Amino acid sequence: MTLYILANPNAGSHTAEHIIFKIKESYPQFAVNIFMTVGPEDEKSQIEAILKEFVSSEDQLMILGGDGTLSKALRFWPANLPFAYYPTGSGNDFAKAMNITSLYRSVDAILEGKTSRIYVLNSSYGTVVNSMDFGFAAQVINDSTNSILKKILNKVKLGKLTYLFFGIKTLFSKQAINLELTLDEKSYQLDNLFFISVANSLYFGGGIMIWPTASAKKKEVDIVYFKNGNFYQRLQSLLALLTKRHESSHTIQHLTGVDVVLKSKEKLLLQIDGETCIANEVTLTYQERSMYL
Repeated sequence: MTLYILANPNAGSHTAEHIIFKIKESYPQFAVNIFMTVGPEDEKSQIEAILKEFVSSEDQLMILGGDGTLSKALRFWPANLPFAYYPTGSGNDFAKAMNITSLYRSVDAILEGKTSRIYVLNSSYGTVVNSMDFGFAAQVINDSTNSILKKILNKVKLGKLTYLFFGIKTLFSKQAINLELTLDEKSYQLDNLFFISVANSLYFGGGIMIWPTASAKKKEVDIVYFKNGNFYQRLQSLLALLTKRHESSHTIQHLTGVDVVLKSKEKLLLQIDGETCIANEVTLTYQERSMYL
């Protein structure tokens, strides 16, 4: 059996190579074949290279990286093939939601053939494992991603503080997002939004709960949003998220459904699992996956 490892050596505090060493040392029964990403958006070419050698009846894949690495890898990894994942990023929201805390438990699940069914959301802009966001969260991620501050804090394993810094900075801005949401063929006009998140899993932004019942194990999306308002109202809504008072908040709104289409008359900044892009229309469709857990 060959264990193919797709690793992002630059994710988080750069621990991927050390983890690979531990796997080789602890599991000599595996023939380990390593594929390292060499830059942004390299997951596609690495997955294609793996698939040229991969024997589905014998081999297995493990992904090492942050939420962005996982999201981009699953965009190109065939849905019928199971995968394992271990986090090495700065946020690691998916791992927290799925309770992936032990490298050895993850590898043992491969050996034992223990898989769980999960769901992801597919779009033309990428695969959503945690959330897709417009407004506040997208701006924070965009400002944080290439900041010198994040690079410095990642070196001392404090990368999550980057989001706090830019979150406070963005709180003083007005986002004013206008969207038409079609959810299971029912339309909603959502205007003057400061925050909107389409959640497939429980956390985003380095451990902030999006909605208490959001889960990648259920085929149902949670859409969480609140309006711009004044500074105090924005702060109040964000504090409700941070202190897990979602359901008692008078400003946070929540919808659930399966089929999601979002449209805007102007191009907007959005983020998918820590990666940003520009779009004015997004259609999200569910895809079932099999993961070693």
